[in-house]
Amino acid sequence: MSKIDGKERRRSMIAATVVGCAAFMQAFDTSAVSIALPKMAASFGVPVLSLNIVVTAYLIGATAILPLCGWAADRFGARAMFLLAVATFGLSAFACGLATSLPVLLAARVLEGCAGALLLPVGRIIVLRSIDKSEFVRAMSMLTLPVMLGPVIGPPIGGLIVTIASWRWLFFANVPIAVIGLLLVWRFVGEIRSDEKHPIDLVGAILIITALAGLTFGIAAATRADLPPWLIGGVIVAGAVCSLLYIVHARRRPNPILDLGSLDVLTSRVSSVGGMFVRMLTSSVPYLLAMLFQVGFGMSAVETGGLIFAGAIGSLLSRGVINPVLTLFGFRRFLILNTVLIALLVAACALLTRGTPHVVILALLFAQGLLRSLQLMGLNAVGYADLPQREFAAASTIASVSQQLSQSLGIAASVIVVQLLQRMIGVATLDATVIAPAFVAIAALSMTSLHWMRQVPADAGAAMIKPRRTRPLR
Repeated sequence: MSKIDGKERRRSMIAATVVGCAAFMQAFDTSAVSIALPKMAASFGVPVLSLNIVVTAYLIGATAILPLCGWAADRFGARAMFLLAVATFGLSAFACGLATSLPVLLAARVLEGCAGALLLPVGRIIVLRSIDKSEFVRAMSMLTLPVMLGPVIGPPIGGLIVTIASWRWLFFANVPIAVIGLLLVWRFVGEIRSDEKHPIDLVGAILIITALAGLTFGIAAATRADLPPWLIGGVIVAGAVCSLLYIVHARRRPNPILDLGSLDVLTSRVSSVGGMFVRMLTSSVPYLLAMLFQVGFGMSAVETGGLIFAGAIGSLLSRGVINPVLTLFGFRRFLILNTVLIALLVAACALLTRGTPHVVILALLFAQGLLRSLQLMGLNAVGYADLPQREFAAASTIASVSQQLSQSLGIAASVIVVQLLQRMIGVATLDATVIAPAFVAIAALSMTSLHWMRQVPADAGAAMIKPRRTRPLR
């Protein structure tokens, strides 16, 4: 490799790290909020289970705006849109911290979600358009790892902030991070524009935004007893109908707002659709752990966050082993085996008690963090294995839609399962006997991904896997 090539390679890896760190900001925010829900519920005088809407309000805004990401990056430039997303995220987070009522907080969270939605898909476009395919796994690990660390670092830091200050400082803390992010993006991320610019597909935009917002809201609203079932069902049906209409519309239009063509490729479909049930664990597991430790076991927010932090250590180590693991197993065998292992580890959380030694909990969550991070990096990488570069923008947006819907599904499924268990057991208040079995149900649901993992060809992603270096014989 020439010196110029080496310089460009280093610059692209620095850009991947900067983009990943910016995306970490929104992942941290979402996970930190989860551990603060009990305190926020007390502040607004509402039941803790009903306050999951603070999380889902963010996801509604994020999911609805995602289809515009690819078009906006092509039309205005990926770097410019990324800078706008970081700035808006910081401002909306500040507004969340100032909110004095729940409706105001929810409105600010929706705006924050819209800004957060742009960070990862637009950042992914920047990275993927500037590197060679042989560097995909390495770049995706640098891009995915900071995002993976958010859900595990968020709880301990969030627990500490909530304990020594207020839940409002969880949002205020994003402001200086956003400022630093703006400076880093301005310095290290170059502008990348697409040669092809198309007018916005207005009809398609209305259909897909309505579909995603309806489905996300419907999934979240299914956990609320204060909303009539006909309203929830109507929103879900409307979202489903708009989804079908958009599919028909997108197939007929040459340049739809969200090109679904990448889903015709098996590996991309497995990553975006089949991976949803595994990805939902990134939101459901931290949420259930926070509930189990604080509500079920009576632990403090700091103690809870400290235990969940073990997953961060596992995630940190995952980057160093992803290439050897994929070289040894290949994408197909790895994804199948790891899906089963993660489900078993999540189900094992149902066996935890207040008397379980902390070292056992730390070891269990460490293993979860390691394997879950490896799984997400593998899924993200294989999704681009068989795609031409011109389809990266659309595939990146579809992958992000999948991630956001997975998080909504994870939170909603967790709340629904806990509510059902509460009724079945017949207890008026939440305790460990109600929360613990939910881990088994969520783990079983994640195994649904195996149906898609088995379809991955044995040689999928071979061009992305770097062979082991062997020492030359002397």
